[in-house]
Amino acid sequence: MTIFILLAFIAIFPILAYLLANQTTNKGIIFGLSLIVISLCLIIFISKFSVMGSFKKQVLNNEILEEIYIDSKISKNAFEGIESLLQADEIQVWLISFIGKAIELNKLNSAESLVTYAEKFFTSNEEKLIFYNLYTDLRDAKFPLFANANLSIEKDSEFPCTEFSGSIKLFILNGPEIPIAEKLFKQSEEIYVSNKDSLIPGFDLSSAYLNDETIESVIAINCKDTSLNFLSKDLIVLEKNQPSLNYKIELNEWLKESQEL
Repeated sequence: MTIFILLAFIAIFPILAYLLANQTTNKGIIFGLSLIVISLCLIIFISKFSVMGSFKKQVLNNEILEEIYIDSKISKNAFEGIESLLQADEIQVWLISFIGKAIELNKLNSAESLVTYAEKFFTSNEEKLIFYNLYTDLRDAKFPLFANANLSIEKDSEFPCTEFSGSIKLFILNGPEIPIAEKLFKQSEEIYVSNKDSLIPGFDLSSAYLNDETIESVIAINCKDTSLNFLSKDLIVLEKNQPSLNYKIELNEWLKESQEL
């Protein structure tokens, strides 16, 4: 860009010399036309409205789409083009669009290479949530059996009171203290959790299934008639071929919170 600007200014000198010559006529027209030509060159090649820049972006866009259509991993040259031609916010928009397109077309090799490449461009907490959603969409496309993984408590489970409200939380055994699912409920409602109840996209029941994890179910209830709080904890071994799981809670599994060990 610097070289082009320098050449543009150098090109002005012979024009000025010609204009300053005594025998030159129509100096105003010549100067005006010269100024227009040089200005157009600057606009076309180096301004933010650069036609050449837009053309290169269109070529890059078409190149990446062609690679997606044949489900190949996105080339190193394409990734280099993204970083050289686009601003940071443009890169995010492009990657979100390409990943979404690849997943929509079920071109998962392309989608996976894009997701792997994209992670470094989503750094803030808000941006990471966007990236985790992209990752989750890819994972669910690769493993559709677990896309709707869920766990429910059987309706004939026994409770220590008839009127209550409570919460259910699922944790990875020996894992982070962040639940993979969390939900509030009332006694008239089905106690049911799914991937939609995760706090962090991608850190959910599906991830537990895919990693052969054992999960801990923690159900807490508050009895309205006695104002007592009860807790039930269970370890659940997930089966890979059974993404929908339900289990029954027996009455003797409930402990008053003061009795919890």
